Amino acid sequence: MRKGLDETTVEKNRSEIIALLKSTQRKGIDKVLQYLDGVGFYHAPSSIDRHHNWYGGLAQHSLGVCRKALAKSAQTDRDSVVIVSLLHDICKAARLYYGSDGRIHRRSLRVKGHGSRSVFLLRREGLELTREERLAIRWHMGTRHAAPDEAADAYDARHSRLWGILRGSDKRDAGEGKRIWY
Repeated sequence: MRKGLDETTVEKNRSEIIALLKSTQRKGIDKVLQYLDGVGFYHAPSSIDRHHNWYGGLAQHSLGVCRKALAKSAQTDRDSVVIVSLLHDICKAARLYYGSDGRIHRRSLRVKGHGSRSVFLLRREGLELTREERLAIRWHMGTRHAAPDEAADAYDARHSRLWGILRGSDKRDAGEGKRIWY
């Protein structure tokens, strides 16, 4: 049996995410919104066995990160904060799905690392991202596993206010979205 949010809450989260992303008026955002609907972003879990691992958990987590990030972003571009916080885990919607057994399953994807996969998807969908936005999304899980050829980007990410806001907000929200044990 699938556990998670009711359809009314899922739709409320969907409407809020759409409004926030449209408010950025960023080139390519409409295609990203189509992708979110098509891939099941609003219904997907955020993980299999970690935080927000329930029906609608990915959108719920993304909104939680966005709310926390906006509260900390007085001196940072609002549009950038909205985009990176709502879309930092976009790749998870294509990776995680519910099977006919009601359990969460995982698809295998080509691009390794969910930060990299999310940047790849956003660029593929035509969203114009700044370098700082790309770095924040790419490295939101931390930079300690950066390959030698990624060291400069990892350094730049760690010294970006946007990265710090996203990373901190993501960690705080993930800590609040405790796992549902089956």
